[in-house]
Amino acid sequence: MAGRRSDPNKRSQILRAAADVFSAREFHTVPVEDVATAAGVGKGTLYLYFPNKEQLFYATILEAIDVLLVELADAVRERTGEEALRAFTRCFLGFFWKRRHLAVLMGRYEHKQHEPEGEAWRQRRERVIALARAILQPETRAARIAPADTVLASEMLLALIRAAIINQAERADPERSVELVVGLFLDGLRGGRALARRPRGVAAGARR
Repeated sequence: MAGRRSDPNKRSQILRAAADVFSAREFHTVPVEDVATAAGVGKGTLYLYFPNKEQLFYATILEAIDVLLVELADAVRERTGEEALRAFTRCFLGFFWKRRHLAVLMGRYEHKQHEPEGEAWRQRRERVIALARAILQPETRAARIAPADTVLASEMLLALIRAAIINQAERADPERSVELVVGLFLDGLRGGRALARRPRGVAAGARR
């Protein structure tokens, strides 16, 4: 932005608007003009901060993960064991419950973490995994999982949460999804706890 000083508040304003717009619609259907309008800035101003829609989207992802990390840390603070696991799951799932399109896009572009410009994304994701590992330590010890395997366990937890977000039914109860994820993670399909909360009248194996 030669000749013009960057305004951090303006940048944050644009990113908040972009998160709302990208959360509500498919990426390819969103013109940059719509994000500018939602942010209350001109398209030219938006381009001063983000030269193209791809860079805007990438910055939106980083901003979203930063916010999520703060909320996750707050959610699990002074909690341990299953209580921390449930709080982590509830916070993570709740964050993306109304941002499903953003979650879909993050999954679709996750491979970009492995590209040179994906370093910032990788670092943030590693922080999410580290937080998950910390809360899973008591559970993995109880399940006799080797410390080295807690990374895999954390990835499995995130995969379950993402599946619950992506496959949410219309007007679904997020709290039921929290219980399902936690039950499946701790007990598996044969453990009984996850499926025991099935509503009356829904047979095993029945589809939505």
